[in-house]
Amino acid sequence: MPGTGTGGSYSGGPFEVVVEPRNDQYDPDDEGWRDQVAALYAELHDSVDTVQRSRPVAGAKGMVDQLIIAMGSAGVFTAAVECLRAWLGRDKDRRIELRWTQDGHERSVTLAGAAVDTETMRELARTAAAQAGGASWPAGTVPS
Repeated sequence: MPGTGTGGSYSGGPFEVVVEPRNDQYDPDDEGWRDQVAALYAELHDSVDTVQRSRPVAGAKGMVDQLIIAMGSAGVFTAAVECLRAWLGRDKDRRIELRWTQDGHERSVTLAGAAVDTETMRELARTAAAQAGGASWPAGTVPS
């Protein structure tokens, strides 16, 4: 994952989280699903300016779009979580897989439907703050 460290070190850039939207009701190449993923990207891009879209290799079937969010501040993290939560809440069959690297190990969590586990998000927030060189998650700003 670009910008992430290995071992116990960090390469200095912002903490990055890979976002993979999924829905078992759609084939990854389905035009309707691709439109939904494009809408998520647009919503994230409007909320946080640190999101990038990684497109699948041309001609490959079944590749999952990845969105990469650089989490440089608590504000970016909060905006991204609220955007993901809203997108998930619009369709109970949607889920989002989040991946990040912590201490040289890939970690992941799957968010489904409207149920976004606050404790999991706190753990991710603490990791983001530590890797970005900030303090722990600011009081009063924990995702609801």
